Formats: sequence, C-alpha cells, structure tokens
Amino acid sequence: MEPLLRPRTTQKEIYGPGVIYSPRASSNASTWMGLEEPHLDFLTGGQLTVMGGMPILCAAGVSTPEGLRLLRDAGFETASEIHRFRGESDYRRMLSALGGEGRRVAVQHLLPVSELPAEHCLVPPAVLSFINNKGNLSELVAAPHVPPREVVPSAGLLRSRPALPCVIKAVTDESTGGGFDVAVCRSAAEFTLAAERFRTCPQVVVEGFIEMRRNLCLNYGVLPDGRVVYIGSAEQVCRPDGIYEGNWIDGESDAPDAAAAIGAAIARAGRDRGYRGCVGIDLAVLEDGRTVVYDLNFRVNGSTASLLLADAIRRNLDRTVIRYRGWQWEGTYRGMLDAVYTAMGRGILLPLSSYDPVAGGHSRTQPRLKCLVLGATREEVRERERELAGMGFAE
Repeated sequence: MEPLLRPRTTQKEIYGPGVIYSPRASSNASTWMGLEEPHLDFLTGGQLTVMGGMPILCAAGVSTPEGLRLLRDAGFETASEIHRFRGESDYRRMLSALGGEGRRVAVQHLLPVSELPAEHCLVPPAVLSFINNKGNLSELVAAPHVPPREVVPSAGLLRSRPALPCVIKAVTDESTGGGFDVAVCRSAAEFTLAAERFRTCPQVVVEGFIEMRRNLCLNYGVLPDGRVVYIGSAEQVCRPDGIYEGNWIDGESDAPDAAAAIGAAIARAGRDRGYRGCVGIDLAVLEDGRTVVYDLNFRVNGSTASLLLADAIRRNLDRTVIRYRGWQWEGTYRGMLDAVYTAMGRGILLPLSSYDPVAGGHSRTQPRLKCLVLGATREEVRERERELAGMGFAE
C-alpha cells in the first residue's frame, strides 16, 4: 500500500546524506536516564516512520517484521535501511563498524569515546555535552527568558535551604531525558531526598519553581547548511514530580510567535557552537504572558515524530487532536499487535513504535507501544484512552 502519512520533513533532510542515526543511550553514561536496558532499546524505534531513507541503528525488538508491517498497515513509510542490534555487546560492535565505514553518526546522547570515537560523530562530543548540560542553559538563552536559578556545589545543598517550592537539576555531561534528572521539591522532606539523590553530582542547579500557564516543547531542525527550520510545538504532559508522559498536539498546543522566535534564537546559538540536527526547547508561558525557557534538548524529542506527521494525519484522517503517549501490555507481543489492529480499525490510535521483548532478548519484560491517540477534542481522546485501558493497555 502506498504510504498516506508522510512527514512534512524527514530525518534525512534534517541531518543530510552520509549520516547514520543511532539513538540509543550508552549504559555506561546514562545514570540520569532512570531506565533499564529494555526501555533504552525501546526508545530506539521512535523515529522509524520519519527517517525518509536515513540509515538507523536500532534494537531488534523495535524492528521486527511484524512491527514494521504494523507501521506500514497504519499508512506510514518505514525506514529503508535498518541495522539491528540484539544486546549491548552487539550494539557496540555494530556502532563501531558503521562509524568506521566513513559515515558520520548522529547520536541522541553523549557516548564514551570507547564506544564512538569523536571523529565518527556528526556533532563533536564536547559540543553535545556543553549544550545539553543543564548548568549551561544561561549561556544559550537570553537573560530575560532564563528562570531564577543558581548553580551550586551539591555538597552544600542541604545547608543552602532555598525557598520552597524549588526544582533541583543534575549538572552533568551524561545522558539525560524524561525528567529523571530533575526533582520538584515542594516540602523539606522532598528537598532532603533530592539532595541525597544528586549527591554524586559535583554541582546542581537550584531553580525557582515556575507557575506555568502553558508547558510547551518547541521543535526545530538545524540543517546541514546551518539553516534553522521550525517543526512545530506540542504541549507537554508531565507528572507532578516532573516525569514526562507525552504530549498534546492540537490548536491549543501552538506556540505564540514570540515564543517560536525565542526558540529559534536558541537553536541558532547551538548551531553557532557546531550543532546540527533536531532540537527541542522546553519553555513555559507564564500567567502574565512572559516566556521562560527551563530546559534544552539538542536531540530528537518525544514529540518530534508526532509533529512531523501531524499535518498528514489531519489532512488524511480528519483528526484534529493528537495525544502522543506510551503503553505497556500484560500479555504477548502478538496479543498486543492484535489489540492495536482492533484499535486502528476503530480509528482510536496510530502506532509509532512497538517493542517485542522476546526478539529484543528481554523475555521477562512486557511488550510496549508508543502511539498517537486520535480524536476531535481532548475529552474524546481521554475517553479513547479509557477504552484502550479497558482493552488491556496499561500505563
């Protein structure tokens, strides 16, 4: 079947020719990812529908024949050059081989030089670590849009006793993501726990708590020639403790023009330091209309594929509200796929990636799904989420 749901821009157009995409975080440099091996593997499949011919190194569990067929049956075009690894040692072997073939590697997270030499990287590792380190946010964001924050030694954090509520963030060159390197402290007990949690970091950011009217993630692409393109904006869904749980993409998630201009300036600042590729800017619109930027992600973001596909979904499926989120499944991978096909037939969802733990070498874990839940209103989408939970999908 000819694909109906083509992205507005592909990863190949953003990253350019001669580049292979390797999204997996290193197990040796992901203290602040908060994820186990199966989840690190699962996250490598999120862009399979928007690669546009760009080669990808991903886990076998996210690229099974059945999983790719599911994406094609949903109307997507899947990646045409897939290199599959099965396990940590296989991943490292393949990464070394592919990087040594003269192609540069676009990584999501900083990798140790033992896994990927600097000369094989699209973006110099020193650049990637600097622009993603939360301690350096004020170096890339104009002062009026920086929240009240201070970088302090973690050893003296308990003695500092900042005003509550506040947010503590790890200052690290390691991989971060999903809010696992962030602690929202509303009480003295939560502050004490945060100080213990981050005691291995030489420094932390102490940031004033932001009362948000809107919590947005703006996506950009820094093209090979240095041009910055705006991909779109999604409203972030986060738990009270700051852990990321997905996005809304609809009329309500569109960023103000002024916010989009702020994000573009930050993307250009990263470009000027040597960055190329996808960028996500997490920012808050306050009650008085001011914009505050509270996190920078110079990498593909959870909302990236959703935003690239949103126009095609609205045009071809007449769905105006999209909720990007993840699920787990209690039974077999085949059983999960059957449930996904049923939900697709009812117009409830579109799959973006699925994970077969048996194919991935982690048979004791559960199958997983990243998808777009569709509807005409947010309340209709919430009702469809309840339907999916009733079918056996779990948070």
